[in-house]
Amino acid sequence: MADVDAKVLYEAFFAMAESYTTMIYMDVEDRRAHEIKLDEFSMRYKEILDDAPFVEDVFGRYVNEMVSPDDKADLMKLTDPDYVLEKLKNESVLTHIYRTIHGENAMYYRLKIVPVEDGKKLVYGFENIDSQYRHQWEIRTDREMQMMLFDALSREYMSVWYLDGKSRKVRLMKNNGTDSQNGEAVRIGNTMVDYHFSMQKYFGDFVSPDEFDRLMEETSYETLCQKVHDNDLYCVNYIRNNPDGTRAHFQACYAKMHDNTGISNFVFGFRMLDIAE
Repeated sequence: MADVDAKVLYEAFFAMAESYTTMIYMDVEDRRAHEIKLDEFSMRYKEILDDAPFVEDVFGRYVNEMVSPDDKADLMKLTDPDYVLEKLKNESVLTHIYRTIHGENAMYYRLKIVPVEDGKKLVYGFENIDSQYRHQWEIRTDREMQMMLFDALSREYMSVWYLDGKSRKVRLMKNNGTDSQNGEAVRIGNTMVDYHFSMQKYFGDFVSPDEFDRLMEETSYETLCQKVHDNDLYCVNYIRNNPDGTRAHFQACYAKMHDNTGISNFVFGFRMLDIAE
């Protein structure tokens, strides 16, 4: 194999993070591929790289042996320097996520293409992002589930709230009740206020004094962290004294959400139960 040009190496390693497991570069003029760095999976291609083949030969074998069938065609497009350079007119770097097959497992990789020497050479870097990508996917899925849950709560509950675990503050998210039904308890929730204070205010306004301590304990942040399980609702029943003098059976229901720090946050709502008093 011919010695790799020092300038190409210098620009390539400063253009890409050290996390890239495999790196090659292509001369745009003759479309030949050259090794910069190979991992254990890429060493099988060293023999054809030593002969300085056309980049399509290297990619063709790699795509045929290692890449998920659904991702083959799009990846092969990136071997065409005309296609890549056209894309690079509007972007300084090209990235492409695809799946490789290792045994029976599919793994996510990211290909980054960086032009060097004023576009005369294209550096291809391959990064294993499987754990990172799957983690981001889980977060995105969790958020979608949370939004579905919030949407359901918004329709069913008289009011819906968000409790931020870090600040222990609460904000009103949705009010389906009238002023006569919710009164000041809803009005104070239009800005982030202390959760403990807001529950003191709510239960102080709407429940009998002999129920106050029980409800404050069962809805405290510490109790919620212990009793609210993932994907389950935690409900607290009580009898509410309405502003118009009537009494009704109510529930406060909580669902847990985690942020990327692991702190427990909650969405909760108040609903009236169809039980005669």
